[in-house]
Amino acid sequence: MKSFIPYSLLLAAAACGVAYGLTTAYTVPVGYLTINIPAASDSTVAAPLIRPPLYAGASSSISGNTVGATGFSSGAFVSPACYLKVTSGPLLGMFFPITANTASTITVAAGASTLQALGFVTGNNFKVIPYWTLATLYPAGAGVGGTSDALNPTSYVFQADATGTGPDRSSSRVFFYCTGDVDLGLPAGWYDNADPFAGTVDNTQIDPTLQYTIRSSAASQVVISGEVPSTQANAEVVIATTVNDNYLAAPFPVDTSLQASGLQSVIAATSDALNPTEYVFLYNDSATGVNKSASAAYFYCSGDVDLSLPAGWYDNSDPFAGVVTANVLKAGRCFILRKAPAGSSSVLDWNASVPYTTL
Repeated sequence: MKSFIPYSLLLAAAACGVAYGLTTAYTVPVGYLTINIPAASDSTVAAPLIRPPLYAGASSSISGNTVGATGFSSGAFVSPACYLKVTSGPLLGMFFPITANTASTITVAAGASTLQALGFVTGNNFKVIPYWTLATLYPAGAGVGGTSDALNPTSYVFQADATGTGPDRSSSRVFFYCTGDVDLGLPAGWYDNADPFAGTVDNTQIDPTLQYTIRSSAASQVVISGEVPSTQANAEVVIATTVNDNYLAAPFPVDTSLQASGLQSVIAATSDALNPTEYVFLYNDSATGVNKSASAAYFYCSGDVDLSLPAGWYDNSDPFAGVVTANVLKAGRCFILRKAPAGSSSVLDWNASVPYTTL
């Protein structure tokens, strides 16, 4: 059963997108999500509410990585940096970074393939959405904290490693907010902890599918305001030749069960509930401490005849407690999906259906 969006996510119904040159504006639910960050602790943070789209409409053409439509301003989707999210058709839920746009075309990056080859066709609907950045998601260090000593920060944002493989990987980047360091002549802004003298990195894009972790010296709250997603979400799950951890963000602004998340489509089911090989690891983000281990591990069982266990998700600490139906994927939080090694590397698409109904 789908739940209804809570009141905090239905504060207003606003025309958040502007259909330049088209005839219809669209009305969508918007709201806010408050994420508590305990002091001197690590807490994962996701941004499941999106920034107001700059465009929403149907494509008039597609050629390679270039989508045709009308009514754009040249370069408007490059600064600020935006992505194209597909909202209908076979690529529903997928998003692609925009690399250029003219008054009538949008060009995206689609990896080793092209948008057209992947299945995007003329008439498919899409939105142009600005990325959250360090400066827009955490303005002036809000929810994280800041320092006036750029060589000795005490609060950070850690970005998970999305390109490496293996289990228990270290963060790929670490950021901190400086309120201005007079001694070093550094202005206020976000900095990369690896090289604060390289200048501010305020416009660093936040990957909506990736795990981020805040380590704040003081208790704080991150408040995210934006549009409630109305179409399915998509994220890539990497299989490697070694055990591989995928650091993923919960994609929706409501708590979700593992079954409703659709993660069973990208995790290997086991028929032996005492010997699973792939897991979803969750954190207790309200607990104190840094470098915390996962607080729970879940696996998907296709049915264990010997133990008389039906198909479903189970808590690895006690599979005999029965199928887990609780909403364990928390809004605004992250998790790890651990894949078993394979003979060769490959990528799966996790498609998560919207778990709620808008009023």
